[in-house]
Amino acid sequence: MTKQKIRFIINPFSGLSRKKNVPAIIEKHIDKQKFDFDIAFTKAAGHAIELAKEAVEQNYDIVVAVGGDGSVNEVASALIDTKVKLGILPGGSGNGFAMHLGLGRNIKKAVEILNNSKAITIDTCQLNGRPFVNLGGTGFDALVAYKAKQSTLRGLYAYTKFALLEAWSYPIEKYTIKIDNQEITQECLVIEVANAQMFGYNFVIAPQAKLDDGILDILLVKKVPKWRYLFSLWRFFNASFHKSSLVSTYAGKDIKISGKTPMPVHIDGEGYHLEEDLYFTIKPLSLQVLVHK
Repeated sequence: MTKQKIRFIINPFSGLSRKKNVPAIIEKHIDKQKFDFDIAFTKAAGHAIELAKEAVEQNYDIVVAVGGDGSVNEVASALIDTKVKLGILPGGSGNGFAMHLGLGRNIKKAVEILNNSKAITIDTCQLNGRPFVNLGGTGFDALVAYKAKQSTLRGLYAYTKFALLEAWSYPIEKYTIKIDNQEITQECLVIEVANAQMFGYNFVIAPQAKLDDGILDILLVKKVPKWRYLFSLWRFFNASFHKSSLVSTYAGKDIKISGKTPMPVHIDGEGYHLEEDLYFTIKPLSLQVLVHK
């Protein structure tokens, strides 16, 4: 049997990947009869993209992102429209995309899943040309993600802290949202554009989203007192947030969002600001991902 070539790309600064035993776990549990592998460590933001592109050029079969959703985003962006498959070892704090795929949060178990995995082909998305695979959006959640990224704090504590702090001062803005040929103008607290279903920590925000349907799911959280939004977060845990009276849901392939700039935005858990309108598009069935067989 011809062995497959795997590159593991480890982000040593994210969540669980700070543990120095991750390479040892890979070495111990990877099926060496099936795979030849190497391990590369990222040195800065964006480095995983370079390492993944190099693997594509060198005809690797699989590139595995070892880290959180940000690490997955970087590796995946280099594999779109290639024959190289994406693997994931959940080494971040929230691990939203890995959880959606059923990979869990345990590195050892994820390696064992990788040994006996199958490939599925999924849609990928873009926000103003920047790829993502899970969730994107603007509004209150995006500002919280941005604040958390700028902080030295990590994990659920950081998101909780900045959500509570920003709840008092965040100004609710008016947006014009064009979904294919439908246009909506309203004040929104949150706008989410979903390819998959959940943030990290099992927070399911878009349970109707499917990875291979060629459609983006859009959730608009209307102007409400922010405490009402925060007190509705329990719905994330029973996958009912889209049924809340606070939420309107839509679906489409091309989404344009106009509002006051700069707009806070997030994709795959990474927050930043844009000084322009937001354009979300979907690229159907453009990435191969390894999941439990």
